[in-house]
Amino acid sequence: MRDERLELLLAISRETLGVERFELTGKQTADYHLVSSDDVGRALESAYDAGLVVGHRIGRTECVEES
Repeated sequence: MRDERLELLLAISRETLGVERFELTGKQTADYHLVSSDDVGRALESAYDAGLVVGHRIGRTECVEES
């Protein structure tokens, strides 16, 4: 996965889930994190919205390049 996408997903996970990193440490207390279903829903919604914005930007860029 490209770094920009990974950073965006990590920012969303930090803000909505309290997850600071995706790398496993081998320690249960650091690798597992309880989150509410509401928080998971908000994180998914944020990721979806970010995908819409990025897709819109890419679409506009492609239209300008074709002109």
